[in-house]
Amino acid sequence: MKNFVLDTNVILYSPNCLETFEENNVIVPIIVLEELDNFKRHYDPRGFAARQFSRQLDELRQHGDLLKGVETPAGGKLFVRFYDESIDLPREMEIVGAKTASDNMILNAALSVQKESEQPTIVVSKDINVRIKANILGVESEDYYHNKTVSSVEEDSLYVLVPGDYIDRLYQEKVLPVAGYRSDEAEFRPYANDYLLLKNEADLNQSALVQYRRNEKGNGHLHLLGKIDDIFGIRPRNHKQRFLMDAILDAKTDLVFAMGIAGSGKTLVSLACALEMVLEERFKRLIIARPIIPMGPDPGALPGTEFEKVRPWLQPIYDNLEFLVDNLANGGHGKGKDLGHGARDITLQYLFDAKLIEVQPLAYIRGRSVSNGIFMIDEAQNLTPHEVKTIITRAGENTKIILTGDIYQIDSPYMTSSDNGLAVAAEKFRLSDESISACIFLDKGERSRLATMAASIL
Repeated sequence: MKNFVLDTNVILYSPNCLETFEENNVIVPIIVLEELDNFKRHYDPRGFAARQFSRQLDELRQHGDLLKGVETPAGGKLFVRFYDESIDLPREMEIVGAKTASDNMILNAALSVQKESEQPTIVVSKDINVRIKANILGVESEDYYHNKTVSSVEEDSLYVLVPGDYIDRLYQEKVLPVAGYRSDEAEFRPYANDYLLLKNEADLNQSALVQYRRNEKGNGHLHLLGKIDDIFGIRPRNHKQRFLMDAILDAKTDLVFAMGIAGSGKTLVSLACALEMVLEERFKRLIIARPIIPMGPDPGALPGTEFEKVRPWLQPIYDNLEFLVDNLANGGHGKGKDLGHGARDITLQYLFDAKLIEVQPLAYIRGRSVSNGIFMIDEAQNLTPHEVKTIITRAGENTKIILTGDIYQIDSPYMTSSDNGLAVAAEKFRLSDESISACIFLDKGERSRLATMAASIL
């Protein structure tokens, strides 16, 4: 059994974190409750998390004394801890600002628990400096690992070697069973809906793009991807973009994770495919949202109406939409395709006026239920796993959700490439082996030579 002392940021990141500590002691310093009290007034994900955790504490306190310890549903005990005047912190840690003072009060609680208990005491925080200071004071510390994942989505091999006759048969029959295709003893275990590049082991110039699927009996088959027409003048520049197009256009795939480096085309390709399906009336509308998180210093409140305030944050989406509509007006689309709505005369204003497209900040999504539509979330790497869960559970009947983002460009100070909501959700859905989702990692930049090089070396 261990003693886990929680920092406020752990609760704001995962308000249901008490469920994950199992049969251990969880200590919540009183300063954490004070900080949660400040956050609970906010109408953002942090405010929701603070209120959610407070409701859990309120329910638990009805079954015992929080100071003496209350049983948690996970089998452990929850304690609330006051500041211990008998614990002396170094002088440098006493003359501090308000934020650092809160951190040091958490460390004070950890030192007090460690002094009284024979069990290991660990500070759990998503703040690196808190973890460092804890170790300096002689207390173990760690990040909150429950939602961390070692994602294998971006680690797939460049291609899979197969016998040449297998590729020949695949082009003839379009669908072939996986069993027996390998010329060696290596095991081949893709997940449902994985996309693969096959190459002839004797001649690497011969290749095939396929998707792995399972039939009703659970037997695996490789399905050859067919040719695809231009979509709004967009054609795949590499096989990963082709995979992404197929996943979004596939009616059997309800959830698509499009991860990739800057300039890999994940947002533009996703928008093109989604907008085409709306104009073809496969879906009623396209809702596009992105979290409002500044890359640098927060510019503060912007002037103007509500729409004018949020427009700068959503400008990248408008830029991509304008590019696609201009391509459509110039005849850039698949040959002989009729999109309806008088497609070539469509303007961006028409799409908004006809309510075929909605663009809004992600904060306005809570409480909505999206039916018969495509719901696309850009920059999803800046969301926590809890926020991604909230978004996906908004899906109603006949709804497709697309989550795009670069897991290596995160603006939140408390998330990394392995514990952000996009990476965690993508890996969990992939490992679930269900056939309703697809994960694609675009690892080749197509924006420009300079952008690709910058993404690689900086």
